[in-house]
Amino acid sequence: MMYKELYTDRLILRLLNKKWSEQVLEFLKENRDDFSKYEAEKPSAYFTKFYQEYILQNEYEASMKKGYLRYYIFEKNEPDSIIGTVSVGQIKGSPYCSGILGYKMAVRKKNLGYATEAVNTICQVAYEYLGLHRLEAFVQEENYASVRVLEKCGFLKEGLCRKNLCVNGVWTDHLLYGKVME
Repeated sequence: MMYKELYTDRLILRLLNKKWSEQVLEFLKENRDDFSKYEAEKPSAYFTKFYQEYILQNEYEASMKKGYLRYYIFEKNEPDSIIGTVSVGQIKGSPYCSGILGYKMAVRKKNLGYATEAVNTICQVAYEYLGLHRLEAFVQEENYASVRVLEKCGFLKEGLCRKNLCVNGVWTDHLLYGKVME
């Protein structure tokens, strides 16, 4: 069974296709400064409708093959306004049965528990739908809010990945968190 749309107490999580490219682009541009603190630098084309259509189409097709899942997060009372994303990528089948968790929230919707709600939901999907046994997440140590989300969702700190990702021209260390789902 494919999970194209998920519901929590307060949220809707949706797999989106390229028809949503304008809303996705608006979300990314609105939060660009905040996201750039934690992510690899994006090419200028990334912030175009064409590029987002391409990404959305590829992600949607990959989700149909259980190769990648990215859900866009909406509040139930505002079902057309994207407030975040949560994803599982780098999915490995047997014998690993693992994937990498990613998530981000709009600045205006941080510290409301939405990320925790979305991460808990995708962990369940990763276990039930993708058949994963383990999820990993990488987070910069100074990203306290994100560390707290992972810990509230049952992830355990497993180590430090030195100079793991180049962010704004600087190689940054990341904490590795893992969750075994049984």
